[in-house]
Amino acid sequence: MTKMMMIKTLLLTILLHPSHHHTTHSLSTTPSTQSHNTIRGSNKYGTLNNSTILTPSDAAQKVGVLPTKEATKEEWQRAWKLHRGLMKPLHLGDGCRPKDSKLALACLWWKAIAGNEKSSPVHDYSLSYDLLPPVTRWIVSRRVCRFYPRLHHANVEIRTAYLDKALTNIINTIMNDHNNATSTTMQQMRKKKIRLVVMGGGYDTRSIKLLEQSLLMQSGDDDATTTTTTSTTQYDLLRKRHNQSQRRRSRWYNRILQRNSNRRNSNNDDITTTGNAFFNITSTNYDLEAYELDLPEVVSAKRKLLSSRLFHRRPWLQRKANDNDEYPKLKEANFNDLNATRTVLEGILLNDNKNDDAEREDVTNIILFEGVMIYLDEGVPHALLELCSDVLRKSQLGYTTNSSTSSSAALGYLCYADRLENIPGGDEDAAHVEMESTGWELVDFLSKPGLARHMGVARVV
Repeated sequence: MTKMMMIKTLLLTILLHPSHHHTTHSLSTTPSTQSHNTIRGSNKYGTLNNSTILTPSDAAQKVGVLPTKEATKEEWQRAWKLHRGLMKPLHLGDGCRPKDSKLALACLWWKAIAGNEKSSPVHDYSLSYDLLPPVTRWIVSRRVCRFYPRLHHANVEIRTAYLDKALTNIINTIMNDHNNATSTTMQQMRKKKIRLVVMGGGYDTRSIKLLEQSLLMQSGDDDATTTTTTSTTQYDLLRKRHNQSQRRRSRWYNRILQRNSNRRNSNNDDITTTGNAFFNITSTNYDLEAYELDLPEVVSAKRKLLSSRLFHRRPWLQRKANDNDEYPKLKEANFNDLNATRTVLEGILLNDNKNDDAEREDVTNIILFEGVMIYLDEGVPHALLELCSDVLRKSQLGYTTNSSTSSSAALGYLCYADRLENIPGGDEDAAHVEMESTGWELVDFLSKPGLARHMGVARVV
């Protein structure tokens, strides 16, 4: 026991090593190119191209999170090396042993830190934490995570908050269009189907967090027609856990917002002050289908993490996954192989065309990218966006606006937090040009420091 306590103390001393107090912004610093992960543009997207990119404070405030720590390049690199060096020790003896392909495993730990911070709008009620190994995950537990300096995990938190809110807004738009075009009787008889396709899902839990929130909302719905295979007691406990955390987070976060407003004159209208983003989904009258595409080794590892670990710790999700055969549905794909990627994507999106129009489900597709384009070959990100919009347009062929459907029912949406091509900095005009040239209409755009510096929402045109 004494030896174990010494090991824990040493590990905490390394991870929570006090940072030097500097005032130089160095968030644009990239990881060493000596890493086995090849990052597109890491040698040319430096500080000289950052003039149009929001500062860490401004980007964080836009999405409602605390800014990253002001730190030197050396401090960022030291934190990076420490975290990367601890991946193997933290998974020593881990029966699942997921691979850290393209930093997917490192991102899982970063998201677990942010997800366990109750004051954060990306608080996920320990969902990411429940994917981590039982012996070592305590090091990012709720009691410990608040002591971490806001470096890499805080940068990832910015894009997580943006994507969660973007996805919420898209779902609300889809449901508003559906409800406006459908009679009340038809709405009760036929739910809207929303399909989320995550390109490069890694070990991210967004699709599962969205499902859990949807189930949570349905469990509190007074509509007698709403049914679920999960016991009411389990949902009551989960709802109580959500509400208690939300109340504490709201009081603390309102104080943060007030302090920020006193410090700078800026518009805080876009900041949600209560609950995480998915709390703001206004309707439960939809069925959610989720696909995640990634490299074969990541798909295999995530499937094992879900079945052997997450579903044991959150059994209500296990029963829902069994109802749907698999949730999320994991598909192997190498995005550098565009032809193979097209085949996979068409297999997902074009299945709706096989039914007659009268029997065809009312489906709207959402494609999501997060931190995957930075690892693709030059020219592939642009071509991949073209491919996605082309397949979405094919999925609309033969879709009529008869009966309960509206012209917006077949629309496809895109949300991303990644590195688009042909936009070296954070120029929104360049983003409009890039989107239009690949078949998309840009709806929203926000830049942030770091490699995955472009965040936005678009719809297929």
